[in-house]
Amino acid sequence: MSSEPAQQETKPLRLFFREAVARAVREEMARDPKVLLMGQDVGSFGGSYREFDGVYGEFGPDRVRDTPVAEPASVGIAAGVAAAGFRPLTVITYMDFLMLGFDALINYAAKLRYKSAGKLTAPMVVKTTAGAQGQGVAHSQCIEAWLISVPGLAVVAPSTPADAYGLMKSALRHDGPVVYMDHKKLFPTPGNLDREEHVVPFGKAAIRQEGTDVTLTCHSYMVRVALQAAEALAEEGISVEVIDLRSLAPLDIDTLVASVEKTGKLLTLEEGQVTCGVGVEVATRIFEAVGYRPWKRLGALPAPVSSNPVLEAECIPDAEQVIESIRVLVRG
Repeated sequence: MSSEPAQQETKPLRLFFREAVARAVREEMARDPKVLLMGQDVGSFGGSYREFDGVYGEFGPDRVRDTPVAEPASVGIAAGVAAAGFRPLTVITYMDFLMLGFDALINYAAKLRYKSAGKLTAPMVVKTTAGAQGQGVAHSQCIEAWLISVPGLAVVAPSTPADAYGLMKSALRHDGPVVYMDHKKLFPTPGNLDREEHVVPFGKAAIRQEGTDVTLTCHSYMVRVALQAAEALAEEGISVEVIDLRSLAPLDIDTLVASVEKTGKLLTLEEGQVTCGVGVEVATRIFEAVGYRPWKRLGALPAPVSSNPVLEAECIPDAEQVIESIRVLVRG
């Protein structure tokens, strides 16, 4: 008797990032009838990046609603629906336009638990897409550093299909609100996904590569840049520990501190601005625990991201910049 079917069932699934998002959303909507999906083009079109393919066909217009191009209304309606006991997932296609929904997200949803002495919560997820990919100054920003300073707001940024799936499931079960940040360049990237359900907890980083000479922290698409640089540096005899933050608020300080205690050096990498950036917060929290260590930060240039491919590439950190920064840290 052939064992091939049984072997197929134990093999991991091979999915694109966008397919992993859709899988998580479909499973959570089937598990919990209070989970709703709303946003621009999320219905029969399947999402701007096809990250919701099949969801509308399975759950229909009662639970999947297209919204107009009106981000303040989308976030405000989600906050009200969440306060009424539902679990809405609202989609803001470009992170740049999440700013238009800040009032409802920050002044209402994030503060609702505090204002009501815990009697009300806003278990909502705002999924928004960040990053540069040839779309210009108003469609390329990474503003997650603005968000991590808001009390009551969780912020997560997956870099792999497995984490896209696991963090989305955690987000839709969280008492919220949550900003789930993905990246344009990640949607077509493939990866393995366990056939069994898995949930990635908030506040837990992932060590993507172990190393001894320097700690490199990053998130979202920059994880791929970091791993490319680490592979090249290994050929020079420099061992880089690459840590994918995954969860920006809350941060996994224990993992970060343990790594820097081991390596003694730190490079923080992000696609957003370094001024008041994620890297500054990461470094400060680490140094509060272990004292100052040699540190460099790397992020976008202080300029709008151009749609010109040459200027865009100049603005965003790449593997060569990471390599040079780590050479300076390690070799002085």
